[in-house]
Amino acid sequence: MTKDHNQTDKLIEDLQKDWNHLENLPFSKEPSSFFIKEQLQYSQLKKKKAFYKELKLFMVTAVLLLSFLSMIAFLDFQTIVIMEVISIIVAPLLYFILIHKQEGKIFDDRN
Repeated sequence: MTKDHNQTDKLIEDLQKDWNHLENLPFSKEPSSFFIKEQLQYSQLKKKKAFYKELKLFMVTAVLLLSFLSMIAFLDFQTIVIMEVISIIVAPLLYFILIHKQEGKIFDDRN
């Protein structure tokens, strides 16, 4: 019985040492300010690059479309008038369809 008692005492002492060792370890749940600043700068740089990439794509698309429409306008004025009338009719329809779909998505997410 003393052997079992000695083993139990040794086990308890070892557990207490381990527990004290764990309590003395430096443990921080909050990230350091340097880490937060670094992550913020990285995300800002990433957003900036994405913005410039989208801006370049938009500019290239706009220039191509405008040059294409200008060529059509110089070739045939009637074609450009027809395209303008169609765009005046189709653009609001597309807008209302997209708004209607977006409202449907909002109401579906609430349920």
